[in-house]
Amino acid sequence: MNLRHFGLPILLAVFATLFGPLWASADIPEDRPPTPEAMAPPPGGDTPQAALDRGNALAQSGQWQDAAEVYGAALDPRSPHPTLAYNLGVALHRLDRLPEAILWYRRGPQGDPWLQENLWLARRNLGSQALDPGPWGAVTAKAGLLAWVAVALAWLALLVAWIPGVPRGVWILVATAAVAVYGVGFGLDRWGPEPAVLLTDCTTSSGDLPAGTEAWVRPGSSGALRVLGTKGQECAADSIARIHPPNAR
Repeated sequence: MNLRHFGLPILLAVFATLFGPLWASADIPEDRPPTPEAMAPPPGGDTPQAALDRGNALAQSGQWQDAAEVYGAALDPRSPHPTLAYNLGVALHRLDRLPEAILWYRRGPQGDPWLQENLWLARRNLGSQALDPGPWGAVTAKAGLLAWVAVALAWLALLVAWIPGVPRGVWILVATAAVAVYGVGFGLDRWGPEPAVLLTDCTTSSGDLPAGTEAWVRPGSSGALRVLGTKGQECAADSIARIHPPNAR
């Protein structure tokens, strides 16, 4: 058996294994520990733990506006500290700033049952809606899974190449599928539509979208964002906040 024949299959499998999970796991943290960037204090600001301590003390005394300011000042929007994001959502919820509360709940630890209950309450109180993202948005929402499919196909290609008597064309077919799936997933993750929350009402010629609407957006014309699930409606970029800030992708 000539091991030189396995150089490319091994390289493909190792590449997919090492780099696939990187972008598959690049979303806002759920139950994972905060990133080093999230733990670092902003220039002149509190560390996340200090902000939590001060903000929680203010919240316990009913000073929700001050608590929100303390939490917000310590947050790095590029890599939000999940507990700070959740607590900021709670403070904004108490201040009846429900669209912003929904945004920060969405940026918090999604595995937390208390967060999910508060998110449900904010949505109900606001009467907000979640627009159907359509096929493109639905596939993008699962883009992380494509990385793992690519990893599986890459290792399958290596296995096929290892088995004696299997035509070379079979290996090429499986390897091509691995590369294609990886490319599609990576492209959707980086340049596909993004989940977002409308912070203010968006009025267009084809209808109104109220603040708090959760939708998937993609770049539109003149710097606006096109909202999927509508008839080509576009909203001003400053009226929409992406769940994952652009510079965090």
